[in-house]
Amino acid sequence: MATSSASSSPANSRHGSSLHAAGPDDQPDQHNQDAASSASVPVEVLVEYLLAAKRSLSSMTLVLHANDLTTHARQLHEESVILRAQTAFLNKGITEQRRLLNRVRRSMIRTYDAGKKDFKHIIKTLDVANGKLETTMDMLRKTTVDPVFRPEGEEPKNLLDFVDENQVHGMREALKASIAELQATQTSFDGDLFRFDNDLRAIAKILNSSASPTSSKSPADSTSQHPPIPPIFDLLATLTDHSHSMAEHLSSLTHHFDMCVTAVRITEGGTALARRKAAEDSGGADAVSISGVIAEQESNVTDLDPEEKAEIVQVVMQDAPEVDEVVADLNAEMQQMDVEFAQLKDQADQVRSGYAAVTQAFQVLEDIGSRLTGYIAAEAEFAERWEAEKQGIAARLGEMETLRDFYEGYASAYDSLILEVERRRAVEEKIRAVWRKAKDQVDKLVESDWRDREAFRSEVGDYVPTDLWVGMSGPLRRWEVVRAGERDEGGGEGTDAPAGDEGAAASESMPRQEDGSAVTLSREVVNAARERIRTGLSGGP
Repeated sequence: MATSSASSSPANSRHGSSLHAAGPDDQPDQHNQDAASSASVPVEVLVEYLLAAKRSLSSMTLVLHANDLTTHARQLHEESVILRAQTAFLNKGITEQRRLLNRVRRSMIRTYDAGKKDFKHIIKTLDVANGKLETTMDMLRKTTVDPVFRPEGEEPKNLLDFVDENQVHGMREALKASIAELQATQTSFDGDLFRFDNDLRAIAKILNSSASPTSSKSPADSTSQHPPIPPIFDLLATLTDHSHSMAEHLSSLTHHFDMCVTAVRITEGGTALARRKAAEDSGGADAVSISGVIAEQESNVTDLDPEEKAEIVQVVMQDAPEVDEVVADLNAEMQQMDVEFAQLKDQADQVRSGYAAVTQAFQVLEDIGSRLTGYIAAEAEFAERWEAEKQGIAARLGEMETLRDFYEGYASAYDSLILEVERRRAVEEKIRAVWRKAKDQVDKLVESDWRDREAFRSEVGDYVPTDLWVGMSGPLRRWEVVRAGERDEGGGEGTDAPAGDEGAAASESMPRQEDGSAVTLSREVVNAARERIRTGLSGGP
């Protein structure tokens, strides 16, 4: 770039300073002053300006770097535009899919919550039913069977001793198994819900991480106010402007270098001094070669008249003080470009991260989709198993209620048994009274018969031969009333039981209950049973 600029005609320098142009009103006076002062400029000064101009051309690397940054920024902008569009498209699809997944989850939660509510209700119902059954069994346990119903010498027993408690234990074990099955079903479905929630949280975590800023900030930065970072498009425009400005600055420096070469070349002794100083000043690879530029000008540029030479020297003298300022501007713009490019790259990285996140989320959605049928099937299986176990528990609850009703009926029947015994005893008492009355009448007849026989014997006994009726002097036929089977127990028919009070005493002896006859219960027991039946509290102790 510098070489091509050096090949241009020095006459073009008449347009003024390459770094700072003079005003049009100052131009005539300036030419007169240039002509007067150009001859007094030492060649050493011109050579120093030339070396400084040569060193300023090292800023070419900054301009190249600025161009690279601008090119890279443009590529990042194009990539970001494409990725933003793709991210928005994927986000829309992911949002719809998440809405469907949340709908499925809400359905599963409703099913799960309904199951938990049913489970609590079932447990409460079971506790109530079991409490009622236990109360009834405790009532049977506390109701002692009256000893008159049991064989002599037997240990006291209660009503519960005559029922099979294994049926209750078996029913309770079956209910425990059903409850355990319900809990296992609930635990299994709870695991499916947990895995489903983990899948949904994984998607949310990926999307939330992509939405948060990727650049780390210190606590001081988070509390301080910062101006908003411009969008990528604005940053790209700013970088492009900086790149163009730096290119113009470099062009000015290159033109100034060409002018310095010309001024040194047209000054006596300048070429040799410049080559020597350039050789001494060269510490490495140079952007341009002073000797090469001088040789190119000598071969391509025509001789100049004194006025043109003076003008060139004057322009160099005007521009030389501004070289460092231009170089400083280049460095400042380069630093600003680095900052702005870093901001642009951060935003581009965020766009990339967002695209990577939605891509990853989409892959997670695909994985969830492969498991979604399992989650839906788990909900259906949970509902089916839950309903089946509920029906089983309801059936066992019915059995428990039936058993409790049976036990309560059993307790009530015991009170009815007491009243039945009392009724039978009363009937037997009435029967005894009837037989006692009949016996009294028989005794009277026997006594009357005895008197009549004695009267007959005194009146006709002396006249009637004894062998006429062998049984005439025999006793009256005797009759006895005894309980069925009592004669056999007493020694058979051959034993004559006495007719008077002894017969009555025998009939008064109370039989045991083996033959269905009544037994004697205390009046308190009978009255208590009658009161329990009347008030509906049968079976109480």
